[in-house]
Parts: sequence; C-alpha cells; structure tokens
Amino acid sequence: MFKCGFYEREITPPLGCHLSGYGNIRPAVDVKDRLYARAFVVSDGKETVAMIAIDALRTHRKIRDAIAARVSEFTGIPEKNVLVAATHSHTGIPDPDFDNHPEMGERQKYYFNVFADIIADCAILAYKRMQESEMTFGIGNVEGISFCRDYIMKNSTPLTNPGRLNPDIIGPASETDNELPVLFVKSAKGENLGAIVSFACHLDCVGGLEFSGDFASELSKQMKKVYGEDFVTVFFMGTAGDINHFNVKVEKDAPDHYRMMGRKIAGEAIKTISFAEPIAEGNLICRFETIQIKRREVSEEEFEHAKHVVETVTVDPYAKMGATAEKGNAYHLMMARKLLDVMAVVPEINDVPLHYIRIGDLEVFGFPSEVYCYFGRDVKARCGNKKRIVLSYCNGLFGYIPTRDLFYDTIYESAPGSNRLCSDAGYMMVDTLLEMREE
Repeated sequence: MFKCGFYEREITPPLGCHLSGYGNIRPAVDVKDRLYARAFVVSDGKETVAMIAIDALRTHRKIRDAIAARVSEFTGIPEKNVLVAATHSHTGIPDPDFDNHPEMGERQKYYFNVFADIIADCAILAYKRMQESEMTFGIGNVEGISFCRDYIMKNSTPLTNPGRLNPDIIGPASETDNELPVLFVKSAKGENLGAIVSFACHLDCVGGLEFSGDFASELSKQMKKVYGEDFVTVFFMGTAGDINHFNVKVEKDAPDHYRMMGRKIAGEAIKTISFAEPIAEGNLICRFETIQIKRREVSEEEFEHAKHVVETVTVDPYAKMGATAEKGNAYHLMMARKLLDVMAVVPEINDVPLHYIRIGDLEVFGFPSEVYCYFGRDVKARCGNKKRIVLSYCNGLFGYIPTRDLFYDTIYESAPGSNRLCSDAGYMMVDTLLEMREE
C-alpha cells in the first residue's frame, strides 16, 4: 500500500512587496486571499516523490534546485524526485526577477532570503505526515470558463487577446482542454487527506493590488468545506500557455469572476471524486531529465530595434503592460526589454528539465514554462492511458512554448522575449516525455 502525506503552509509576503504579473510595478496594499505552498508526498517503500505547488507566477530552476536540496537533506528523498511548480497566479508572491529591482524594499529582500526554506519545509512536513493511504482517480469536465486567447482575424492574421466583442474575430486559432483530472487521497483509516487537481487555464483573473491565489484559492476553500479544514488541495496549472478566462463574446466579467471559476472547478472535482476509480497497487517510478534546446533566433534588426526602444521610450513603471491588443508604448517597452534579456541571459543551448512520475497506474507528465494546450493534449492522446495528469510550469522557466503555426509577430506568446526557445521546443519536450515513459 502506498503511503501519502499532505501539508500546506501560508507564504503571504508583507504588504508593499511586488505583485507578479503584467510586467509592471505593483506593490501589494491588501490581501484578497492568503497565499500558500502546498505539498503532496507519496512513497511505495522503495521510492518517494514530492510534488509542490506554489501560489506564484513562475518557478526558476535555481530556486527549484535549492528547494529540492533542502527536501533531500531532511528526508532523504532524491533531489530528482522533487517536482516544484507554480500555479501561475498573477497576484501571487513576488517574482525573484525583481530581487535587484530599485523599487524593491528591504521586506521583499528578507522574504527571498527565507523563501526556498519555507517552501521546502512544506514538503518535509508532508513527508513526516505520510501514512498508509488509498488513492482514487477520475477526470471531470469543466466548460464555459476557459477560452483560447489567440484568434484568427478577418485579415487572416492571428492575434492575441483581440478584445471583447471585436467584430473582426473569425474564431479561435487553437483549442482548449476542459478536462479536470483529480487524484483523491484517503488514509487507510478513512480520513480525507487531500487531492491533486489540475486545469488548463491562466490564473490571471484577479488583477489589482491585492495578494490572491486566484481561482485556486477559491477551489481550496470550497474543498475544505466538504472534506474538512485539514484537507489540502494541491492545484497545478495544465498546459495553458494559450488559454485564459476571457470570453471575447461577453462585454465584461461579473465581480469576483475568479470565485465563480473556483467554485465551478470545486463542484466538478467533488462530483468526479464520487465516481473515481482506485489507483492500482504497483511501483512508484520517477524520471527527471534535461534535454538541450536551442535558443530562439533573434535577427540583428530586431535586436537593434529593441535597443532603440529601451533608449528612447519612457513610460510610467506602474502602467500595466500585459498581453493586449492595444500595443502602446508600455507594451513595446516591455517586449523590448524582454528581447534584450533573452540575448543577455538565455544561453544559445538550454538545459530544459522534464519530469515523469508513475504512481501505480497513474502517470504524471511535467513540462516547464507556459506550454501551449496542444502539447498537453498530444501527450494524453499518444500515451493512451486514461489515468494521467499533464502539468506545466514545473521546475524552470523558458517563456512561452507555442506551436510552430502560431509564430507570428502578432502573437504575444511567440514574440522574442515572451518566447525564448526555438519553434521545435514543444515537440521535442513531448517526444522526450513519452520516451521517458517507455523506459
């Protein structure tokens, strides 16, 4: 019988710390929902695996490695068996990229000094609470809350986030994935311990200047109402690089739209648990591999233009700069800075981490970065197993991973800076994950 443990720990930073997301400076002034790190640890007696989700915009490889090293030191779990993922909340903890930003205060610097230890301790405490458990798995379906954000326009050119009620929209350029995989865990004594839930949609529904884990926060609250206050719901974002909550056919969302989303996901998760099937007894297997992928090409003309923009354009650093159809000075400056960052920081050949975990007859595939939905659907179709979960934003960051057919200047996710790897990157990741599975 497998042994499982869960633990969650609040990681809400002090007010005044930087809110991640949208490319601008946003010091937090309030807390809409507390932020958490949540961990699930499972063992078959021979192998042990830890899976950690953080209410953060993204994860960096160096932070993942620091967390894994501490977990290994205190538990003996091999570092390769520690998966660290961000939920991708745009109102989560500060982004480590701002650790040297002049606007960042001493409070935020202190937060980063202890950040990795706090996250690691969450997994260590889950490990200490492992007990013999029964696991069940099912896949629900949630419709009407996730939408493609790249659209084909009347001029035959695809465009990211073209705006609500835009009459020039022909239709979406890709497909969503409405599946809701749910792993539910009870102790052998019948106590509700926790669940892993994943859904393919950006967590960018809140905005503003308040900390929030977005719809994952509401999901957790609703699950606790049903299964008890000690129940831990570990949420992982699916492959949602091109999927968000904006319905272009609706003029605007209702207030607290994210709470509706969290409740709808929770309702479907609870329903799914009622008909979930047992995870078969068997071995626990974990594979962690890195593959080498080339950096995307940037022309000399693009590079020089970016330098010119950075040297000549000034904007309010507090102005929102996210993916939008209205590409003003703030947007162009953000993208120029990203492009220069790619050339200065991203090596020509990148070591890209991939994770494969098998728990009995359940398979978990872990992508880094913001992978397009297509690649998650492709993994699921090609593996042929109905018991599978595909995760993104695991263990590292390489920008967006679009499909080859959407490498256009008008697509935010494929623009230099937003995208850091070559156009073959997603396909290489899929092939490698399936090869790891076959091993």
